[in-house]
Amino acid sequence: MTILASLARLYERMAEKGQAPLPGFSTENISFAVVLDADGTPLRLADKRSHAGRKPAPVPMAVPAGSRTSGIKPNMLWDKTAYVFGVIAVESETEEGKTVLIPGQGKRTAEEHAAFVEAHLALLADATDPGLIALRNFVGRWQPGDFALLGFPAEALDQNIVFEFDDGSGPGFVHTRPAALQLLTVPAEGEGGLCLVSGESGPVERLHPKIKGVMGAQSAGASLVSFNNDAYESFGKAQGENAPVSRAAAFAYGTALNALLARGSARNIRIADSTVVFWAEAPVPAVADFGDWLMGAAVNPPDEQDALNEMRAALINLAEGRAGDDPRLDPKARIYMLGLAPNAARLSVRFWFPGTMGGFARNVTQFWQDLELEPAPWKGPPAIWSLLYETALLRKAENIPPLLGGQVMRAVLTGQPLPRMLLSAVIGRIRADGDINGRRAAICKAVINRTSRQEEIPVSLDPENTNPAYRLGRLFAVLERAQSSALPGLNATIKDRYFAAASATPARVFPLLVKNATHHLALLKKGESGGIGHWLEKELGSIWLGLGADLPRALSLEDQGRFIAGYYHQRWTKSTKEEEAK
Repeated sequence: MTILASLARLYERMAEKGQAPLPGFSTENISFAVVLDADGTPLRLADKRSHAGRKPAPVPMAVPAGSRTSGIKPNMLWDKTAYVFGVIAVESETEEGKTVLIPGQGKRTAEEHAAFVEAHLALLADATDPGLIALRNFVGRWQPGDFALLGFPAEALDQNIVFEFDDGSGPGFVHTRPAALQLLTVPAEGEGGLCLVSGESGPVERLHPKIKGVMGAQSAGASLVSFNNDAYESFGKAQGENAPVSRAAAFAYGTALNALLARGSARNIRIADSTVVFWAEAPVPAVADFGDWLMGAAVNPPDEQDALNEMRAALINLAEGRAGDDPRLDPKARIYMLGLAPNAARLSVRFWFPGTMGGFARNVTQFWQDLELEPAPWKGPPAIWSLLYETALLRKAENIPPLLGGQVMRAVLTGQPLPRMLLSAVIGRIRADGDINGRRAAICKAVINRTSRQEEIPVSLDPENTNPAYRLGRLFAVLERAQSSALPGLNATIKDRYFAAASATPARVFPLLVKNATHHLALLKKGESGGIGHWLEKELGSIWLGLGADLPRALSLEDQGRFIAGYYHQRWTKSTKEEEAK
């Protein structure tokens, strides 16, 4: 199933539950409502904001859709105060020297209010519904100065306003009255065609809906489908006619995607430069946990480690086809994940994953297995996005390579090999900052093993591994230990000076390092640390036995990853310390 078709089906399910606006409507942030009586006299300005947080916040509400991006164009039956009341927030200084907001006017506030009045008087000219008549009377009589005279709060300035009609039995929204819905319904016009999404014939949407909420995209919204140049058009078709999608299908996919991206939605997360949305075809509560599983942690867990272990156990059960006693987990439930990134006024699809919860669980648990390393660099199952910070300067999100997040997510979700670019970026950061930690070694291991489809690099130290690059990494770790034991307190060790060169061109560097190591070992064996000196000399000998007479002149990118893994195993494995103690 295509992306647009899946989103359109999601809209149908949301609309059945009343979670999505009707065609011709959109979800907007509303703060206040003007309550009108039968004569159109404003009774009060009702506060519709949510007061659950520290500050009052607008609430999302389905209102007649507006398409204003620039210029003067009023919205029907709702708008901001500049259009509805003809006033905006203006700063003023009190006698005490405090700055407060008062109602005032900007350069074009009067024009905006006049446009709102003209449009509504024309729309409601023949209205017979009491609520619409009240609104018509209000619009015809309102003066901008009435805002201050009626004592409306200054915090309502520049906010979105709707209308309520109180006929004595209680207020109700004007824009939801049946007469208003009938008045706002515009007959479908335009060239007909076969919709590529629904397969039904109908008027084709010329301009597709704007998608809001993608990180880095324009605040007014960006297009997922658009044709803005003649070069993209063919056969005399213009704009949306080149990829015919019916107006109903375009509205459905746009509304569903905007709902997934809405602030406060539990169906989206940010990974590098991509915004990822996810949903399930069946109404399973577990879909809300996708973000936690992708991020590698639960939201505000009382005990993070227990929560991580519980999450991992649940995914393993899913991967093996066992849902257990948890009714949320259905291995056959269809799930969808869509990664979007900004691209000027349009959106780029970083990845698209339609599958099942069982398939998702198998791929994620396989990813965790590929990252397993001893000693373990993570306390619990690692987050997918946490890998990307190991490729960024100063480990900041803005420094992550733009395309890497989508490539890694696509590989993890589909079970494909991790991108070679991930290995290159990690090795590049090791060369730059010299930090050879377990997370970076685990990434090298995972990339190489997933590419070759076999366990070339083991989870823990493998003394029998004869790969030259892996053995050279182990050798470098022993040489570093010999130097630090013989000359404690050095400002810069051979790791700081020679690791990058040794991992790339070992034939040029190791002869010098081994020559210096003979002096270090001799110094150790003469002092109080003679036991360590003899142990290191024995370890060097056992590693050399597995190397050929001629060292490699250069190591490939993958071999440099094996070098890093061998170094980490030898440097930090627990068995080394136990042997030293003996």
